[in-house]
Amino acid sequence: MKNEKQSHPGKSQIISKILYYVGKYLYALRFRVIVEIPEGVKPEGSLLVLSKHCSNHDMVLGLPAMADFLGRKDAWCIIKDNLVKPYFFGFFLKIGGIPVDRNNPEKSKEQLLFARKILHEGNLLVIFPEQSRNPHRVAKGKSPGFRFIAGKPVEPIQTICTGLEYKPGFPRRTLYIRFGIPRPYSKKDDPEMYLYESMLEIAKLSNMPYKFPPPEIKKKAEA
Repeated sequence: MKNEKQSHPGKSQIISKILYYVGKYLYALRFRVIVEIPEGVKPEGSLLVLSKHCSNHDMVLGLPAMADFLGRKDAWCIIKDNLVKPYFFGFFLKIGGIPVDRNNPEKSKEQLLFARKILHEGNLLVIFPEQSRNPHRVAKGKSPGFRFIAGKPVEPIQTICTGLEYKPGFPRRTLYIRFGIPRPYSKKDDPEMYLYESMLEIAKLSNMPYKFPPPEIKKKAEA
């Protein structure tokens, strides 16, 4: 066999629709979801969502919110590579998951290129800059994935920050999903500083602090 890695099989609209109904109605037995979004926000075209990551429930509950409040049913998401093990039967791929090896991202170049292609073809792509679940704090944003996927776009792409805040309750927990205002990312932007500013917004939307210093800006050599 020449190819050890198979290309992404593509997203299943049927499976995605099932997940939408599970998140919207079945999960309503466990969670009360409150979505906060600035008035008039309905971004079209390529959209990179930079989201807080608190729980395994984030994807299931976030999909209906993006479909209903952002008007987007074309959502894809970067996921950790162990979610594509055989016993998952390809489920996470079929709902638009793109697996990346977080410990060795250089091994996931094919998947990252596919994610970039999906984004720049006009779809919505979700990434979790923390790259791990942190329910009670905002971890430091990691820039390699963002920098590679966003690239240096010929035309600016829109990004939108998303905050998540889970609150205990009985019989249901409450989840606040807060969307920020879309802002453009262009080839002129410094990716490190752009992500830092995005992490500050994610933290604010999640009602959590961000305790990391800004990156040092590399000065361009004078001609």
